[in-house]
Amino acid sequence: MTEPKLENELALVFEGKKQLKDVLDLGAGRLELLTELAHLYFKEGRYEEARVLFEGLMALDMGNAYHCRALGAVNQRLGQLDAAVRYYQRSLKLDDQEPETWANLGEVLLIQGNADQGLAHLEHADKLYRTRQPRAPQRQRVQAILRTYRRITQ
Repeated sequence: MTEPKLENELALVFEGKKQLKDVLDLGAGRLELLTELAHLYFKEGRYEEARVLFEGLMALDMGNAYHCRALGAVNQRLGQLDAAVRYYQRSLKLDDQEPETWANLGEVLLIQGNADQGLAHLEHADKLYRTRQPRAPQRQRVQAILRTYRRITQ
């Protein structure tokens, strides 16, 4: 690609009219492999490596709610709670029907001392789980947190 053409392509990326992955000609298969690798790093507790990969994936595809949620989870594990909140909120702007995002954001908000919002997010997550995945282990966790918090605050 010639320099002027690349500049034009990058200008379209910055204007939000084109994805960087298209400019770099990365197919969906390659992005999926990178996503799987980042997820494996996360599961292995290699959070810095996962963070770097997910940040790169975000740069390539800024409209991917999963990558935002994953960066929220990575930052949560690294103790960077403000960053986790920002990524979870961004993920919800892209897909507000994912119960895991609501649940994770609710947990972080509780940890930060924002009980009202945290509980509201957890209750919304439970509602979404009830309609989509009623037996999901994540739903049981959400319900346990809600029960525990209600007992403590009574």
